[in-house]
Amino acid sequence: MASGSGISDDFTSGSILQKLVKFMLPVLGALVLQAMYGAVDMLVVGRFGTDASISAVATGSNIINLVTFVITSLTMGVTVLISRYLGEKKQERIGGVIGGAICFLRYLRWR
Repeated sequence: MASGSGISDDFTSGSILQKLVKFMLPVLGALVLQAMYGAVDMLVVGRFGTDASISAVATGSNIINLVTFVITSLTMGVTVLISRYLGEKKQERIGGVIGGAICFLRYLRWR
């Protein structure tokens, strides 16, 4: 919440749609940019590469997009849990959520 400016980011009062869209746009923008990065790779490789290289870039872009979307979804879920516990005034549970998320992402990294 910005103090003194009259702007409130409190999701518990007022119209939620405008606040939700404002919250969602940066995440959506990052995902669109990631997909565009793969499309530009395909254009460059399509112009100068072979059929095998186009296939490799297409497969690699899909895998990178999948990993990006999964990690983004997981972090958004952690954010929801943290927000819930803040709203319920149960701050002692937030450390467990953050620790669990870090352990899970470390586990995924080392698999």
